[in-house]
Amino acid sequence: MKHRINILVYATLITLTCIFLSDSPWFVWIIILLTIIFSVILTLGVLLLKFNYFLPSLIRLKNKEVLLTFDDGPNPENTPKILDILQEENVKAIFFLIGNKAEKHPEIIARILSEGHLIGDHTYTHNNLMATFSTAKLIKELTQSQATLKKLTGNRIPIFRAPIGYTNPNFARALKELKLHSIGWSLRSYDTVNKDATKLKKRLVSKTKASDIVLLHDNLDITATVLQDYIQEAKANGILFASTMTIHKLQHG
Repeated sequence: MKHRINILVYATLITLTCIFLSDSPWFVWIIILLTIIFSVILTLGVLLLKFNYFLPSLIRLKNKEVLLTFDDGPNPENTPKILDILQEENVKAIFFLIGNKAEKHPEIIARILSEGHLIGDHTYTHNNLMATFSTAKLIKELTQSQATLKKLTGNRIPIFRAPIGYTNPNFARALKELKLHSIGWSLRSYDTVNKDATKLKKRLVSKTKASDIVLLHDNLDITATVLQDYIQEAKANGILFASTMTIHKLQHG
C-alpha cells in the first residue's frame, strides 16, 4: 500500500510539474529532486523491513514481552547450545529455518518443537540475491521450503522472514499467494558483524525494551556465547521474555 501511494504521489507531482512549470528554469531540477525523493523512499522500503513499505510485517509484540528470534539455522553446533540456554532460562523463541539446512538436521527440528518453540520459514536456499527474483521464482522457492518444513514438522508453517530483510512487490505477491505472514524485528543484534562478545552483550542488554522482537542468528558461535548472560542481565533489568502463551498466539495468528 505504501509503495502504491509513493508511486501515485510521484506520478501526480511529475504531472503537475509538467503542466504548470514546464517553462520554469527550475523545471529539470524539480523533476530531478522529485525523482531522488521517490528513489530514496523506494530504497528505504526495500532495505528496511520495519518500514512495512511493500507488505505488512509484525515488528513489535502487542504485549510487553520480548521475543527472541533466530535466523539461518539449524546449525548442528550452536542451535543445540541455544536450545539448552532457552530451556534453562524458560524462554520461548522463533527459529526461522533455511529449508535445505533443516533437511539435514531433522533431530534439531524435532527438539525445537518439543521444547515449545516456533518454527518460521526463511526460504529454502537463503540466496542473497533473492530480492532480485521474479514472483514466479519466489513462489517456487517458498513452495519448496514450505513443503520441506511441513514434511519435517507435520504442519503448515504460516510465518516467514525474508533473507536479509529485503522485500519488494514480488515478495508481497508471493506471500499473498502462499498465505504467509511476515515477521520482522524491532531490535537487530548485529551479531553477524560484531565479533566482540562483551560489546554484543552490552548492546543487547542496553537496547532491549518491552515488546521488542530481537533478531539473532543461531548459526553463529558468538550468539551462543553471549545468549545466557544477555537473558539473565535483561531479566535483572525487568525484561520479560516470550512465554508459551505468546508463542501460541503467534502460531495461530
